[in-house]
Amino acid sequence: MKQAVGIIGAGNVGSALGWSLQDKGYPLAGIYCRTRVSSEKAAAFLRTDSFNTPAELASISSTVIVATPDRVIKPVVEEIADENGFGEGQVVLHTSGAHSSEVLHRAGKVGASVMSLHPLQTFPGVEEGVSNLPGSYFTLEGDEKALELGRKMVRDIEGHPLTIDTEMKPVYHAAACVVCNYYITLMDMGKEMMEAAGISREDALPALMPLIEGTLSNVKKVGVPAALTGPVERGDASTLQAHVAAMEENMEHLVETYISLGVHTAAVARRKGSITGEQERKIWKALDRTQGTGEDE
Repeated sequence: MKQAVGIIGAGNVGSALGWSLQDKGYPLAGIYCRTRVSSEKAAAFLRTDSFNTPAELASISSTVIVATPDRVIKPVVEEIADENGFGEGQVVLHTSGAHSSEVLHRAGKVGASVMSLHPLQTFPGVEEGVSNLPGSYFTLEGDEKALELGRKMVRDIEGHPLTIDTEMKPVYHAAACVVCNYYITLMDMGKEMMEAAGISREDALPALMPLIEGTLSNVKKVGVPAALTGPVERGDASTLQAHVAAMEENMEHLVETYISLGVHTAAVARRKGSITGEQERKIWKALDRTQGTGEDE
């Protein structure tokens, strides 16, 4: 049975999720945002009603989606609870990657089932979010009743549900940060190194893009660690030693990051089976790391 969905938060995630659910037959009870202009704009996009307070909307919704910024989730939930907006039989969820369902405990205290439902996707805009959601993975944790509905909602919008334990939510979110946020940082690091090597700022990133895209294509085709290539994967310790020496001369502030990445990459290469334990230890030595956990093959 479809649930009447109330959306608290009119940003890209809430609006895109609301549109996708409505498109699959989930009736919307309405949407709320703290700024009137944003609330009315989102309501017009979703062809639903806007509300003046979150409690007013929550009180008429079978399912409440809190899609506010992370820092606002707890205050909004407490405001709704103080105004008796939650009740027995409701499902209340938030879309944060960082917070677990425990931040919704005030709703759970009055009989609502709670969970977090985080789309592993980026939302640069509402329309892009709507386009990106089908085929995306969603990570869920919380009460079993809520999870049952959450898994159904995700499958209905053509997504893939993943379930984790509540206490592991911070580790999960850190993983998402590594492959998304820190990926941008690595590209920035590579761009800076290209510029230090004499490549112009205008050419640095375009020159790297075919390599970046080729690497992602390989990951899609063969996965990790099979897609790993390069000097670590070949056990070429002397090349890594030359890298470190040159970086110490020209960009010392990036050396420790490079070394840490190299040590971890050596472990990936061991898992791939492309280097031996002895080669791994030579890599540690080349990177000025003589301690590790590798064993002889």
